[in-house]
Amino acid sequence: MRVPAKAFVIGLITSVTFAFGAAPSFAAEPVEDFAPAPAAIQPATLISQTLDTTNSALAGEPIDSVLDMETLSTVPHNFDVKATIAQAESEVGTSRPTGWNQPGECIMSAQRWIKAGGGAWTGSGNPVANYDGATRMTLATAEPGDIVQYEYTDSPTSWVSGIHTVLITEVHDDGTFTIIESNNPGGSGLVNKDEKWTPKPPAGFDAVVWRF
Repeated sequence: MRVPAKAFVIGLITSVTFAFGAAPSFAAEPVEDFAPAPAAIQPATLISQTLDTTNSALAGEPIDSVLDMETLSTVPHNFDVKATIAQAESEVGTSRPTGWNQPGECIMSAQRWIKAGGGAWTGSGNPVANYDGATRMTLATAEPGDIVQYEYTDSPTSWVSGIHTVLITEVHDDGTFTIIESNNPGGSGLVNKDEKWTPKPPAGFDAVVWRF
């Protein structure tokens, strides 16, 4: 039987389409992975650690300053401190003339007391040169026999109103000192003793400690 040409063509097209559209019997079925995705790895957190030293009395001080203080505390007096203090004590309540190089002046009295103990106070001239041969201390390292000099900050070598000199005779646990001084009030030439003294330099002055 003869098949019409049109029917033959339609049948051929249908068979070819089916062959290409159908999945082959040997094709593997797709596999879907239901396992949870791995969590993203987070970068490690850096933990910062610090050492708290704020309870130290020396916190914030440069190390060279600390070493300097330790060194200063071992500097000895090169004279008889007891003899110096005894001379100063013997003058309390007395007065002397005042004026340039006069014995009632504060620094001249301090010189006299140091020399009474055999101290080599040989400097002179200005408030700094007077302490040639002495060691500059700190209030924290001050001891009996040391001199406190009020010094003009802007010009330490100048003699200006406000300069004063005292002798430390005792150091107290509360931070105060016993001192002996002369010419206070100014012009009196009077020697006084203050058993609860703390430095109170005028504005623009420093309290400088010297040890012979």
